[in-house]
Amino acid sequence: MKPVNAVPVPNQCTFRSSVDITQVRFEWGELAVTLTSGGDRKVVIAKFDEVVGFRVLEEGDLLEFWPVCSSDNGWLFQVLENGWFDLEAIRSGFLREKGLGISEYFIASQNSCISVLSGGVPSIEFLSI
Repeated sequence: MKPVNAVPVPNQCTFRSSVDITQVRFEWGELAVTLTSGGDRKVVIAKFDEVVGFRVLEEGDLLEFWPVCSSDNGWLFQVLENGWFDLEAIRSGFLREKGLGISEYFIASQNSCISVLSGGVPSIEFLSI
């Protein structure tokens, strides 16, 4: 597999210390991912509408995403090519095609990472703890 081509998704939240995914909730096609940074005393909730699929893996099993999707570059990325979507697209049973309104996003954290296939742009909520 070729290296992942991804860009950070601009948002108002940056973290100075490590961030962990603390909750993943999927209801009625909406995925909500909660990230917590105790050192920064911040909680961020990324919400995705029109979710086609998502996967949660430990970062050690996603080496093709590094270093472009490392915490030095942010925590939320849009994957342009060579990500999970392209990996699924080589399977004969995967019927979705690129260019049909599905985007791939990647959330990086210290404990796990999430790939999301979504028809919508994520919204971000910020909370202080």
